[in-house]
Amino acid sequence: MTNRTVLQRPLMAFVLMALAPLILTACANQPDMQQLRKENAQLELELERSSDKVSVLREREDQLEKEIEERERMINVLRTEKSSRVEESAELRGLVREFVQGQIDSYREFLLQADLLDYVGGELVSRSRRNDEALTLVDLAHPIPRPGTLTGVAGYFEAKGEVTVSVLRPVEDDKLVIVWQSPPIEIEQSGEARLNFPVTVGVEPGDVMAYGFSGPVPAGYDRGTGDTRFQKATLTVGSVIDPEALKGGGENRSYSLGVFGLLN
Repeated sequence: MTNRTVLQRPLMAFVLMALAPLILTACANQPDMQQLRKENAQLELELERSSDKVSVLREREDQLEKEIEERERMINVLRTEKSSRVEESAELRGLVREFVQGQIDSYREFLLQADLLDYVGGELVSRSRRNDEALTLVDLAHPIPRPGTLTGVAGYFEAKGEVTVSVLRPVEDDKLVIVWQSPPIEIEQSGEARLNFPVTVGVEPGDVMAYGFSGPVPAGYDRGTGDTRFQKATLTVGSVIDPEALKGGGENRSYSLGVFGLLN
């Protein structure tokens, strides 16, 4: 055995001792690599399945979009059809209302000319006394006797002017509340006249009529046969008045004013 051989043995032993940890580590890592390969394979499988699901969902999304487009188309068609029907119905209703209103106006005009409408108020005759100031007259002597509809105001007028008619309804404590009021109605000539309201008004038994004038009262009055009281203030819808606070309580005034309409 040579000296060289003797020297190589310790060297090889040293090399083997140095490489031993690396060899052991490589052997230990071998199972980890196999586990990683299995995990990668599992992930690839799940990815493939997910891709299939995405494809299915995309197809479903496309199908839903087509269904939505079809429904929107149907909704637009229905909207167009409904709009057409609404316009046709509105036009028909307008024609019916116009026809019915024409019939009502003709019927009211016939009743008015034939003097067949119900009248509530003072007798329409010329009277001896006049008011030279603007007043609001409240006729307590002629409450509405039956429910119905009023269509206008009547009077025996000594001059031209304007009259505003109000409906007063009894409430608690013997007060009166203004529930309706006409716009000013022009009195175009003297003598007996019947003037229509722009719209009819429903009344109930016990309602009291009031007549407001912005200038001298154009209707005459007598004393002793009625119970028309007065005040200078005008009336407004919703306000409440106390008949006892009105003036003229002891004069028993009767004016040539009243209302007409159809009472039940």
